[in-house]
Amino acid sequence: MRKFYSKAREYIPIVPFVIFALTLISLIIFLLVVIITPFADFFNYNVSYPFRVVISSITTILPFSLAEVLLILIPVWLALLIFIACRVAKKGKRHSLRFLSWVLTIPCFIFITFVWTYSSGYHGKTIDTKMGLDCDNITELQLYESANIIIDNLNQLSENITYDESGASVMPYSYREMSKKICTLYDDFEDEYKVLRNFRTQVKPIMLSKPMTYTHLSGIYSFMTGEANVNVNYPDYIVASSSAHELAHQRGIAREDECNLIAFVVLSKSEDDFLKYSAYLDVYSYIMNELYERDRTLYNLARERLCYSVKADLRSYSEFFNEYRNSKASQVTDKINNSYLQANGQENGTESYSMVTRLVCAYLTKESTN
Repeated sequence: MRKFYSKAREYIPIVPFVIFALTLISLIIFLLVVIITPFADFFNYNVSYPFRVVISSITTILPFSLAEVLLILIPVWLALLIFIACRVAKKGKRHSLRFLSWVLTIPCFIFITFVWTYSSGYHGKTIDTKMGLDCDNITELQLYESANIIIDNLNQLSENITYDESGASVMPYSYREMSKKICTLYDDFEDEYKVLRNFRTQVKPIMLSKPMTYTHLSGIYSFMTGEANVNVNYPDYIVASSSAHELAHQRGIAREDECNLIAFVVLSKSEDDFLKYSAYLDVYSYIMNELYERDRTLYNLARERLCYSVKADLRSYSEFFNEYRNSKASQVTDKINNSYLQANGQENGTESYSMVTRLVCAYLTKESTN
């Protein structure tokens, strides 16, 4: 064993050696998280949480998204690696293998970070169980009643919303102020439901938001840097709801439909009219699309009740999105995201976003009967 170790040390420097050992430990933890649901919840709530806080506290100091900068610089990193590899190759086999061991630490470090900060969120108890929601057998009547609750709130809130000349709703404060407001709302959510642990951070606006819109991504959470990033090219109400969604990821909620639900609950409980409006308008399309598929008559009855201002806001969004609707980038991104979600236990892949419908219906049903 000692002979093997000394031989390995000849080709593998101490730092890569330690990282490879940590990778093996992380793999064992990952398998335990996948197999044992209570362990996944314990690990997410008690172990991953402090790691997320530390990483996010460091990167939140930066006024820009570190994850975005690192992503933009990928061609530079690749060119540098190729340049160094060519120079090292001339020095012989030993130097090449030592350099290769350093290169392999990159995917290993990414995996270690994923396991210790985020992966357990995919394998704990589902949010409906934690929040006591009955999501089984959502009926057309429940969908219709939920749609009416949403429409009633939108109609009422629209009276206090500012709209621009295109009919789009306008956020009445800065993005930084918005993220402060949402973090405060997460404090109340944490106290009431005990399904996550909140901490103060900020939402990072993406510099290349317009190009990113062609991917149809309105936000993204980077577990490597602990940053909640939002695409500020989207209409303001989507920016608000996406910010709440990404902040849910940052707090350890990994499943997409669960993040959508938490974003809705958090924003809908706000005393701020714009944030509440964003919550209801974001889930409106999910509920109405499902109702349209299941009962066109009830769909038409519900939609007729929606006021002109909100309909104009939805039309404005549709017109905005026409430029990006059929982009090739979105097809590639969707396939990558779909594969990633399925690999992490979300069998429905990107369709899991729309599965928030049953969660919202169950939540509104529960709230209306209390």
